[in-house]
Amino acid sequence: MKFKILRSEFLDALQITQSVVERKNVMPILSNILIEADNKKQNITIIATDLEVAVNLSLQAEVQTSGKITVSAKSLFEIVKESAGQDILVSKSENERVQIISNQSEYKIMGLPCEEFPALPEVKGTFAKISSAGLVKLFDNVSFAMSSDETRYHLNGILIEKNPDGAVMVATDGHRLAYTQGALDISGMQQDKVILPKKGVYELKKFCEKAKEIDLCISDHHVLAQTEGFLLFIRIIDGNFPDYNRVIPSVNPVVIEIPRQSLLGALKRVSLLVNDRSKGVSLYFCNNSLTISSSDPEVGEAKEDIDITYSGAVFTIGFNAFFFIDVLNVIEDECVKIAFKDALSPCLITCDSNPGFKSVVMPMRR
Repeated sequence: MKFKILRSEFLDALQITQSVVERKNVMPILSNILIEADNKKQNITIIATDLEVAVNLSLQAEVQTSGKITVSAKSLFEIVKESAGQDILVSKSENERVQIISNQSEYKIMGLPCEEFPALPEVKGTFAKISSAGLVKLFDNVSFAMSSDETRYHLNGILIEKNPDGAVMVATDGHRLAYTQGALDISGMQQDKVILPKKGVYELKKFCEKAKEIDLCISDHHVLAQTEGFLLFIRIIDGNFPDYNRVIPSVNPVVIEIPRQSLLGALKRVSLLVNDRSKGVSLYFCNNSLTISSSDPEVGEAKEDIDITYSGAVFTIGFNAFFFIDVLNVIEDECVKIAFKDALSPCLITCDSNPGFKSVVMPMRR
C-alpha cells in the first residue's frame, strides 16, 4: 500500500478520529485507525472506533498501490501535525511496519494486523434529512443534565422519543431533569424511543458542524449520520429510561418570574463560597425579594438580594447552585419562570419563548 495526500486534509481527518479511538487501552487495536487505499477510486478511507462510536472518512489521494493498514491514531496524528511539508507519503512495508515521509522527515511506526480491526455495523433503516442547527439546539437544551455515573449507564445519555409534533428529548442524572421537544423528523425511527450515549451525543454535535443538513437514520441498535465523505455510527444504549412524566411536577401553585441575568449573576457570585461537595445555596423568598445565600464553616459566607414580584408566604428552599446555573445558561429569555409546590418539592423552570422546554431541579435537604 502506498499513497500521497495533502497534509491539511489528512490532518483534519485524523483530528476527528482523536476523540473516537479508545483511550483506556482495553483492546490495543481500538487505539489504532484503519486506513484503506484504493488506486481505482484514487481515495483512502479512515476508520476509527471504540465499539460505541465509529467514524468512516473518505479522502481524495494519489494512490499508487491499493492496500490497508492499522496504525496508532495518536502517533500518526502527532506526526502529521508536526510535519513541515505540504504532502504526506504513507506506505506499508513488511511486518505491519508503516513508513511516513514528509519533506525531509521520515518515520517508521509499527501497526497491527488489519484482521483484528472490528468491522463497522450494518445499519438498515430510513434516512431523513435533518437540520444540523435544529438538532444541536435540542441537544443543548438537555445535554447538561446527562449523568456521569457509569454504574447508571442508562442515564449516561439522552432519551429520544417519537412525538406527534416531531421529537422529545430528555436527560436526567437523578437530581435534575431536562425536557425539550421540537420539530425533528424521526418518523422513520424503528423504535418509539432510544437512548443515545453521552459520547455519541458529543460526537454527533461535532458532526453537525460539517454541514447545514445531515442524513440521519435511527435503527434498532445504531444511529447512522452521514454527509458527503463522512459517516458516524453510534451504538444505542440497551436499557430502560425512567418515566420522566412522573418526575415533572404537574401541580405548582407558586409561580415566580425572575430576571434571568440577575438570577444567573447572583448564583455565580454566591456559589464562589459553597461547599465543594454539596455546592448548595439557599433561596429565601419574602415580600418582593429573593435572597440567595451560601454558608460553610470551612469556606465562609455569601449573600445577595434580588428584587422580584412576590407576595406569597415566606419560605426557604435549598438547591445545588450549578444545577440552576446550567439551566439558566441554555435559556435565552430575559425572564424565567420558577414554579414550586412547597419547600420540599421539586422546582420547575420554564420560559415563554420555548414552551417545549422545561427543567426540574430537586431540592437539597437542609
